[in-house]
Amino acid sequence: MLAPPNLGREYGSKFNKTYQDLAQEFDVVFYPFFLDGVAGVPELNQLDGIHPTGEGIAEIVMRIKPYVKKLLSKIKTSKSDN
Repeated sequence: MLAPPNLGREYGSKFNKTYQDLAQEFDVVFYPFFLDGVAGVPELNQLDGIHPTGEGIAEIVMRIKPYVKKLLSKIKTSKSDN
């Protein structure tokens, strides 16, 4: 999660750090922004400028895949420890 820029730099900085800090505190895999690399890129979004196209979704999947693998590894390790 990232704060929208229209909320101001100070608010955004504090907001954005909150999720990162919580992820670290609770030892969870953290992906800061689901639309990273897609938001604001016209050719990766539908005409509404909000929803990703198929190519945009492929970009999201490519970027988030390492985090999903890390999460699955943590789950597997956690289950084997029990």
